[in-house]
Amino acid sequence: MHLFQYTFLTFIVAFIIQYWIISILKSSIVKHSTGKLYLSLISASVMGILEVMIYDTYKSTVSLYYYLLLGALIWISLYMYKSVDDVNYLNELLESHAYETRLSKKVMESTDNSQIITIANNLIHRREKDIVSIQKLLHNPDENKKGKITKSNLFNYMDIGRGQKHKLEHKVGGSI
Repeated sequence: MHLFQYTFLTFIVAFIIQYWIISILKSSIVKHSTGKLYLSLISASVMGILEVMIYDTYKSTVSLYYYLLLGALIWISLYMYKSVDDVNYLNELLESHAYETRLSKKVMESTDNSQIITIANNLIHRREKDIVSIQKLLHNPDENKKGKITKSNLFNYMDIGRGQKHKLEHKVGGSI
């Protein structure tokens, strides 16, 4: 086989393993997210670079264009990973919480240590509540933003304390 075929096959297999197979093995909830896509592209590119290095060592050559192309793909994926939006973040978080819940259930089945069982049990209850909240937020993003009683925006942390302007008065020197 030629270098392109080796590299392409390695890239595709590494991407599929990173994106789908590891997610399926780890979590009961598998969600698509651009963050996972970018991380899988980075992993597949690294594997592609390793394949090119092996080929170059065997053939005593340097395949500069492959290194530049795969390195550029890593750089672009790292740059794009910084711009993951809220929905993709929640999808990644949902998959992560499902993994933690699954792992904790397995630990509870295999241990007799009461402290570990307590930690795992507490984690399961917290993560299951988080999973329900995340799923509600993903399905009805606007509904969950207002408080039931106050009808105020629950996630607006920037305006805390700015609703009323308070003047600080100093008894001795007047107002500040």
